[in-house]
Amino acid sequence: MNMDEQELTEPWEGVLITPDVVGHTGVLVLAGSSGRIDRERARILAREGMTTMSIRWFGGPGQSPGICEIPLETFVSAIDLLESTGVRRICLLGSSKGAEAALLTSIHDSRVDGVVAMSPTSVVWGNVGPGRDGRHHPYRSSWTWKGQSLPFVPLRRRLGSPATGERSGGHSRLVRAQRADVRRPPPRRRDPHRGDQS
Repeated sequence: MNMDEQELTEPWEGVLITPDVVGHTGVLVLAGSSGRIDRERARILAREGMTTMSIRWFGGPGQSPGICEIPLETFVSAIDLLESTGVRRICLLGSSKGAEAALLTSIHDSRVDGVVAMSPTSVVWGNVGPGRDGRHHPYRSSWTWKGQSLPFVPLRRRLGSPATGERSGGHSRLVRAQRADVRRPPPRRRDPHRGDQS
């Protein structure tokens, strides 16, 4: 199947792929914590007749260099462009941090008909990487909506990390907001008459 690939430069870098035979579904493809343009995944879906788009949602010109207070409006404006192609159904496909973004965007934009979330999370996490200045790692949410930070679960600093407040990458752990006892369920007893657990 032939496809038309249009490079996007404003307001973010990306690609819009339109198949020769256009279906009714448009898909916004969001990469994970690389923030890259997920061109290959968008092409796979376009070969199936979907109009697809993938954007660089951080780390590009005029964007935060890290995943720190990324406006969900970034994805809403991408949906605007996708909708302008004439699709009637809009889906978001995201992996990892992109899945987090897709799920959150679907909450705030009623035009989203479906979400495919690969390796998603059940919470909003704190920032990953530097803030807008590119140097400091502030104690902030990964996302904002209408200028307000979304409530988030912070990441614990690694032992031995600098006292500057910067976080080291990888192997971060969840900070428990409240110290609650985690109780294990009682052990299951074996029923000698049935041979199974009750």
